[in-house]
Amino acid sequence: MKLIEVPIKVNTSLRKMIPNTISYLYGNTAIRYFRKYTLGNTSVYFVDNFEHLDVILTNSNRNIREDEIKFVSERLLPGLPISDTTRFSKSEIEAARHHKIRSMKDIVIIEAPNSAE
Repeated sequence: MKLIEVPIKVNTSLRKMIPNTISYLYGNTAIRYFRKYTLGNTSVYFVDNFEHLDVILTNSNRNIREDEIKFVSERLLPGLPISDTTRFSKSEIEAARHHKIRSMKDIVIIEAPNSAE
């Protein structure tokens, strides 16, 4: 597997790329920075919002495999035990937002404490 960083245009908004997921996680709070990666046909977003780090995996064609989740966690959250992370699934986001996310087949969010502070 290869995790490749994708260049992002300066005027691109994370809220436009994955609006329901971002609304679910942050509402109107600020985001420090984000990066976008690709893992085959799975999109990976690394987001720092001052309080915690989030790794958001989305796939519009199939469910995201457990080995992909583990691989991305090891690359983007090195040294952080998997037990220190919190995971959310597509069904949890849809239930909280009361809105079906039809553009994605699967979404996985891995939330970790921000140790930079």
